[in-house]
Amino acid sequence: MNIKMCLIPAAFLAIALAWPPGLEAAEEYGLSGSVGAAVSARPEFEGSDRYKALVLPVVNLRYGPVFLSMTQVLGVNSPGLGVNLVSAPDWVAAPAVRYRWARKEKDSDLLRGLGDIDDGIEAGGVIRWQPGPAGLSLRVFQGLGRAEGLTAEVEANYGAALADDLRGVVRLSAMFADGRYNRSYFGITQRQADNSEYGFYDPGAGLKHAALYGALGYALTERLELGLSAEYKRLTGPAADSPLVKRGSADQFISSVALSFNF
Repeated sequence: MNIKMCLIPAAFLAIALAWPPGLEAAEEYGLSGSVGAAVSARPEFEGSDRYKALVLPVVNLRYGPVFLSMTQVLGVNSPGLGVNLVSAPDWVAAPAVRYRWARKEKDSDLLRGLGDIDDGIEAGGVIRWQPGPAGLSLRVFQGLGRAEGLTAEVEANYGAALADDLRGVVRLSAMFADGRYNRSYFGITQRQADNSEYGFYDPGAGLKHAALYGALGYALTERLELGLSAEYKRLTGPAADSPLVKRGSADQFISSVALSFNF
């Protein structure tokens, strides 16, 4: 990621840390959250039927109304870096920016001849209603610069304590993607068709996927937590019709084991 892309979240964080405290008067400012690492098994790229293992950082931080979440590495599309603008206890309404991962041709033999898709930054926002164990959320993000396309994701979740030291959560979600996003990740240009085994494909907008996610968190100590998570995602619509996905698979699985320190 180049310097300009690094400056966007850095500038956003500087503004967020200076946000008026009246937005969350009921909370005292102080850094809290969790940091750790995860081992994740996931497809080589979205639409692949081949898998790889990665060791990735896990970061969830909060400072007053400011939050930084990097849980998308475990299969969940996180809200990234944002500021909650409402003080209602059951609601979050937050403008946010987040990182979009690159896709490199070298990541998989199935990508040979398709070239690279650069990483970048997405800007958008999150609205979440969580009146109890169950909740609903909406995330809308637009790619900036090299990161093309818009996505909108709706999610229903339910979380509960299963035992004294064990908690669980289940999430059901669906994502819409516009034509620019689908063409970037699932389309095949004529030049790519000439350089690869795939035929020309020009997808439009549509429902990109539906997903079911589940996770368990076990408190090893007061501060240390072991997390297990799994996600099944079914690519649909223009994404599923892509020659790239037909060569791979519309059924996508991600599983992770994480160890985190809570503070």
